[in-house]
Amino acid sequence: MPHYLLFVLSALGGAAFALTTGWFLGRRRVPAPDGDSGNGLSLIGAVLLSSFILLTGFQVAGSWSALGNARSGTYDEARALTDTYWAAGGLDPADRGAVRGLLRAYTEDVRDVELPQLARGRTSPATWQALDQVRAAVRGASAARPDEQAAKAAAQSALATVYETRSDRAAAVTAGIPRVVWVAMVVSGAFLLTFPGVLGLTAASRHLVAVGFAGAAVAFAVVLAAQLNQPFRQPFGVGAGAYRSAEARFTQLDATPRP
Repeated sequence: MPHYLLFVLSALGGAAFALTTGWFLGRRRVPAPDGDSGNGLSLIGAVLLSSFILLTGFQVAGSWSALGNARSGTYDEARALTDTYWAAGGLDPADRGAVRGLLRAYTEDVRDVELPQLARGRTSPATWQALDQVRAAVRGASAARPDEQAAKAAAQSALATVYETRSDRAAAVTAGIPRVVWVAMVVSGAFLLTFPGVLGLTAASRHLVAVGFAGAAVAFAVVLAAQLNQPFRQPFGVGAGAYRSAEARFTQLDATPRP
């Protein structure tokens, strides 16, 4: 399903819910509240609105922050991969080709295999194995000369950063807003939409239009928060831009002679 269509359908569903409840409750004749009751009902309505805004704002702000951290982490990993690729250029030619080939394979796996799985909330065991193969190749590389020893140490150090950023990325997949917050947000939104009918709003056309618009806005906010809660789910999630940039740098480094 196209991502924009999901938002359209959610807004239409929210509007339909609000219109249905507003029409059903608005058909009943509700006595006008006296002064104290009116003040109490106004307070309840304000509390419902404030609760929904607070919960939605907390959800969106927290998810947006997590999304920014996840996107930044992919670029940190891409830089570490580039550093490892550069350091591998100082190894023995046979080891250099093996390490660089494995780095390219790992980066391609992340781009094409793992990112789609991250959108579903899991990492790729095969991609972990691909990174382990890079580490084994670096560890087994010969380092007879001092410059080769320095290159091997630099590659191992940069590769440790790759593991660190990858672990942070795996943790971001399982992180998220607690389920109780979701329940509270949906319940407060539902009460917010039904409250005008309970308060005595009639089923007049102008009232139903206003309630329907409120329902669309509430449903849109809930779906937006849900989309942002998954940092690797499109349309707002982290893409493969960092890894494409790393692959472009690999090609540049292949053509760059070592000093």
